[in-house]
Amino acid sequence: MKHAPLILMALLAWPSTARAVVVISGDSNTSAPSGQPYFNNIGVVNGASGIYLGNGWVLSANHVAPTLPATATFGASTYATEAGTFHRVTNPLGSGLSTFTDIVLFRLGTDPGLPSLTIASSTPTVATDVMMIGNGRTQEASLTFWQRVVNPGLADDTWTPLAYPNALINAAGFKTTDTRTIRWGENNVATNGQTYSYGHGDVRSFTTTFNSGAKAQEAQGVAGDSGGGVFSTTDGGVTWTLSGMMVSVLLFENQPGGNGTAVLGNATAIADLSFYRSEILAVIPEPSGMLMSLVATCGLIVRRRR
Repeated sequence: MKHAPLILMALLAWPSTARAVVVISGDSNTSAPSGQPYFNNIGVVNGASGIYLGNGWVLSANHVAPTLPATATFGASTYATEAGTFHRVTNPLGSGLSTFTDIVLFRLGTDPGLPSLTIASSTPTVATDVMMIGNGRTQEASLTFWQRVVNPGLADDTWTPLAYPNALINAAGFKTTDTRTIRWGENNVATNGQTYSYGHGDVRSFTTTFNSGAKAQEAQGVAGDSGGGVFSTTDGGVTWTLSGMMVSVLLFENQPGGNGTAVLGNATAIADLSFYRSEILAVIPEPSGMLMSLVATCGLIVRRRR
């Protein structure tokens, strides 16, 4: 019997509508939770998502912002993008991966005054707590239930919606609407070290899985969350590091609504930014590196004056 496969799909940007991370609790989660200082670093880029890194620089997915100019909104303000700053990140030479990956950098013409982020220097281990923040589709208020029948061929599984309760129900999830908001949710790293290919280049990734009862604010990415940030913590949420960027979802065969529906058992594929960290920092140095450079320069000036 055919095992129920998961299908990988890019979290495509839809500029005419907006979307948000789906959370199993149904809570709004549209403002920063306690202890998370970087909620406002996630903005809207071309209708999908982007991450403000610091010093005017934004990180997003290539399938969200393949060229400049792009529209970028953080908080209540929309910022022009700076011509000539577009940079598409590459996979390391000798990695056996495609030359380009689905990650881009560009600079805003005006600094929005948000805090700078630290990019993780290592891949988060399995079971690490993460917080996912993105501008994906907003979920409907209640769960939808289906009877899902796995058939032996390709693309022929069937999904029949059913009213709860019903003994035939074997799948549940959230459909989404076209309302606009940025939302957060929580999860754990399920797998790491994968490479996914979905038409926008190879992406070294880790994943999360959408499970019932795992976390109170259990989250799943949906359409529009591409470019959204995934922050990891190893101390219960006291400190957070930018570990990833949402790029794709893994769906069941013939899943109703495609990547606009979050079904329990789905997964979110997240670009592992530690794998691309050296190139990102070559374009935009981390704040600590820039500060040390400034301190060293000031010290040199003082010594010369002596």
